[in-house]
Amino acid sequence: MTVPPRPSPRPRRSGVGWWLAGCGCLAVTGALVLGLVVLGVVVTRLPSGDGGGTPPGSAQSPQAGSTAAPGVAEQLVLFEAERERFYALAAVLDGNPVKPLVTDFDAFQRLEKRAGQPNLGSFSAQTLVQQAARQRQQLQRRIAAAEKRRVNRSGSLTEGIVDRAGDGFIDIRWDAASACGASEREGWRTSGCITKGDSLTVHLLREREFGGDWDRRMIVVHELAHIYQRADRQRYDARRGRVDRLLAKGLFQGSEEKMADCYALTYYGEWSLTRGNLEIGYGYVCGRSERRALRKWAADVDAPMPG
Repeated sequence: MTVPPRPSPRPRRSGVGWWLAGCGCLAVTGALVLGLVVLGVVVTRLPSGDGGGTPPGSAQSPQAGSTAAPGVAEQLVLFEAERERFYALAAVLDGNPVKPLVTDFDAFQRLEKRAGQPNLGSFSAQTLVQQAARQRQQLQRRIAAAEKRRVNRSGSLTEGIVDRAGDGFIDIRWDAASACGASEREGWRTSGCITKGDSLTVHLLREREFGGDWDRRMIVVHELAHIYQRADRQRYDARRGRVDRLLAKGLFQGSEEKMADCYALTYYGEWSLTRGNLEIGYGYVCGRSERRALRKWAADVDAPMPG
């Protein structure tokens, strides 16, 4: 375990740099206990008609044509059965902000497209059934894992927040020191991140390494905001979600990190990133108009947001 730096008479105040491009995290610094930092990973899609997206589950059932090879029609019946089971399972996540990340509709819709092609061969049709079954089974496993994860086994504040946010479909690990990498700036250290290869796990420092409940809450919700950003992008074919439209307009100073800070500030009704000698975040407190835009975005992606 890394030993926290000794507190200095005056708190060190500075901005937050980047650790990895495309790696949504939050940065924190402070004088009393440590200089906490969270640096960057993020990415995510929507069942909306605009933005070039294709609504999940909108593909038509494949039909065997008159030129189908022997055995294809039987395989397509099996494929349709797997398809119905897959979408029935996916409906369990209706209203969940991480549904696009958990279900992986893109991969299943590619199978649907292939199943609808003319002159489909019997071997190809059989392969499609096997692949559809694997994706359905993967979704079943994720649902089963989420059911177990809904119980706050650690009894910790941060796990409780994460479990409620994704109804068990988001995992939490207290391994930020190894998973997120070290900060390159003196007086700062990584306190949490969402890694590039895993959009459904929040990595944090151990709870005792935070200054208190305030920064624990703010940091974990900041990281959850990055997951919602990724889920937003996942809904669109071009991987440019509504989050990107907000940033393109200059909201949150065009920064995903400052947007994540704004999400945490808005979620808790806070107006400062500093408490006592502890400073968190990226140095920008969003205004009322940005908070209204963020609330609208949160409603659109089903992200939790107190009234």
